[in-house]
Amino acid sequence: MSFFSTRADSNVLVVTFESAAGLNDFRNNALRDALYELVQAQSSPRFAVDLANVEYLSSSGVAMLVGLKRRVETKGGNIVIYDLQPIVRDLLAIMKLDRFFTIAEDEGRAVATLRPLPTA
Repeated sequence: MSFFSTRADSNVLVVTFESAAGLNDFRNNALRDALYELVQAQSSPRFAVDLANVEYLSSSGVAMLVGLKRRVETKGGNIVIYDLQPIVRDLLAIMKLDRFFTIAEDEGRAVATLRPLPTA
């Protein structure tokens, strides 16, 4: 069972979680490993993570996102999460993780945030 899908958009990898189930299952090592492999496959990963289908986050889900962000940044990349359900946004704010993650309203803004600045 696939818990997420990916596609490229302007050199940004858009990761869409299909539901909260896989993200919030602390035993889901396959999901974690698949996400980390995506990071390893890129030299300077840029991830836009769509959380529209994630209606809640457990501590395991939070840990998975934090781990993903750290892996991406270790490789010199960036990550933006977007399209958060109100309860997920509130949870991240309560945990002060809204300061840790870059959060965008929608995919367009997330991808724009991750695009490299043009050089003159």
